[in-house]
Amino acid sequence: MRDAFANFLRKKLHEEAKMPEKLALTRRQILRSSLALPFAAVSTGAEAAAFDTAPIYQRLGVKTYINAYGTLTTLTGTLMLPQVKQAMEEASQNFVMIHDLQAKVGKRLAEITGAEGAFVTAGASASLCLATCAVTTGGDAEKMDQLPHLDGPIEMKSEIIIQKIHRGSYDHAFRMVGVRLVEVETEEELRAAIGPKTAALAMVLSHNSLGHKVSLEKMIAIAHEADLPLILDAAAELPPVENLTKFVGMGADLVAFSGGKNLRGPQCSGLLLGKKELIEAAYANSAPHNHFARIAKVGKEEIVGLLRAVEVYANERDHKAEREEHHAMLERVRQRLEGLRTVVTEYATNDDYSHSPRLTVQWDESALGLKLDDVMTELRDGEPGIIATNMERYRPAWKGVGIFPYNLQPGEEMIVADRLREILGRRA
Repeated sequence: MRDAFANFLRKKLHEEAKMPEKLALTRRQILRSSLALPFAAVSTGAEAAAFDTAPIYQRLGVKTYINAYGTLTTLTGTLMLPQVKQAMEEASQNFVMIHDLQAKVGKRLAEITGAEGAFVTAGASASLCLATCAVTTGGDAEKMDQLPHLDGPIEMKSEIIIQKIHRGSYDHAFRMVGVRLVEVETEEELRAAIGPKTAALAMVLSHNSLGHKVSLEKMIAIAHEADLPLILDAAAELPPVENLTKFVGMGADLVAFSGGKNLRGPQCSGLLLGKKELIEAAYANSAPHNHFARIAKVGKEEIVGLLRAVEVYANERDHKAEREEHHAMLERVRQRLEGLRTVVTEYATNDDYSHSPRLTVQWDESALGLKLDDVMTELRDGEPGIIATNMERYRPAWKGVGIFPYNLQPGEEMIVADRLREILGRRA
């Protein structure tokens, strides 16, 4: 079969050499049809060489996009810094003991962040899972082996108190350990919910959970009054850079950050900071130990890569200059859209602890006969594809298309602006 297909391919390419105007299209068709066959079937001649040297996503038939949305996991998060990629390449060249590597990297991360302890996890959700393991098992091997069954034969604390507005799909990271999340809304309800089964209090800082009634400062104070730890989900709370040290400085006992967002580290990495005893218990639950959370394995490349990302973020990146350039990008988009009928732009920034500037682009849908979903689809399906934010789904009070600059590469903001001007200008 392979020989027959190779002969067919050579014959077709010979015939096409006489028809230059059809050559490129037909070759693409042949290559696409051959993807379902073993690669050896097309590994001959010029076409095989072209296949080998084409960009990886083109070879796989995977579309790439301009990311005007942000560090969304389903959009592969971030683009790693050159320093991070170099560190990961170096790390891949040797064998080491993971325990030794995590200990040395954890010590360095603790020095940078001011935490008592730290280690690299397989993502922010893995950090929250391991934090939950720590507050339920305390690092006891028998308890770890019993997870996620907290009610016997060894009975463990089985409840985590969380504000109702902080509930969401991400809290699977807590619940997978077997805990029950106890919802509260006010300080009075919070204090009344604390009991003998309470393992910890949890707080979520996120654009998805704004509007809480009990502040982080108060949550920490109440937790410590009851001799309980506070677990903080701060996955996307960088920038500002100060948050790397702020939350542990405030007294949060376990703090989870994502490595694959604005730290620009490996996408499948996370950072868990906190009190030394709890960090040790969390690490005891994680890979390469053979307990409940062994599934949360992290490799030497990610460990070293995230350390380098944190070092660069804390000490080497010019955050003021980056922020100024992000605002300049948005301003160039705003100016490009000036003069379009009914189109208005507005800056929007998250509240609380993070700073995420966005430009919203809004228009009169009735006057232009153009709905928001239609514009989002045109942006996504065009060439190049552009993924922006549907602001109404992001936060109901905001409207229109949201442009988030953190993942835009130089010049891409003008591609976004021109596409929006072309789409909206058709109806203006």
